[in-house]
Amino acid sequence: MRFVHKTALITGGADGIGAGIALRLAAEGALVYVGDIDTSKGESIAKNNANIQFIPLDVCDSEQWSLAMTRIEADAGSLDILIQSAGISRPGSIEDVDLDEWRDHMRVHGEGAFLGCKYAIASMKKSGGGAIVNISSVESIRPGPLFTCYGAAKAAQDAVTKTVALHCGEMSYNIRCNSVHPAATYTPLLQQYLQSAEDAEALERVYAGMQPLNRIATVDEVANACLFLASDESSFMTGHQMYVDGGVLAKPYPSGQGA
Repeated sequence: MRFVHKTALITGGADGIGAGIALRLAAEGALVYVGDIDTSKGESIAKNNANIQFIPLDVCDSEQWSLAMTRIEADAGSLDILIQSAGISRPGSIEDVDLDEWRDHMRVHGEGAFLGCKYAIASMKKSGGGAIVNISSVESIRPGPLFTCYGAAKAAQDAVTKTVALHCGEMSYNIRCNSVHPAATYTPLLQQYLQSAEDAEALERVYAGMQPLNRIATVDEVANACLFLASDESSFMTGHQMYVDGGVLAKPYPSGQGA
């Protein structure tokens, strides 16, 4: 019960990694707000859990961030934990993608992280501190050739993470900001990739084979890292990049192959 009396906001919390984190935080005693553009899934995850509430939230919309923080502060006083899991990922090489795709990725991952950190800091200062965890990707460290937009957008998010960590440290806010970098993880997004493939089992073996552990991560394994960074157990960690990648960043990719 590491998070009793803590209030958390999880963006992209209606599905995938975000939903897994929300359920784990709630199970460990936190009051959890799930922020998402998917109202149906957001309300569904909150329906049967007294510790979870849903807030409509487009992470690219400053006004919606303001409304979300106003509600959280009215209910709970201030925000203690922000985990930014909202994201999009649409593969494409530099020759295949267009400017709209680039802007979509940059808005969600870059602007979304910027706005989330900005509003979270304003609230966390009121209670004397907090923890921000941004869900990045191994693609921000070593992007594959088919992730031109996604890799660049996640790298922008990483820069936000580190600058926020440095700023909050220099200002003595007691607010930590870290990032988690998963490799291939069993999420609805990955399932879409597999289902659209001519041979789903073969593609799944390819994803698994990229990791030295020779398998795909589970949502719970990523959530474990996020909960650690959100908890007081990581009280001397900020600006840190935590890899939950099965060892993929420890080895080079085979020639011509990306993550």
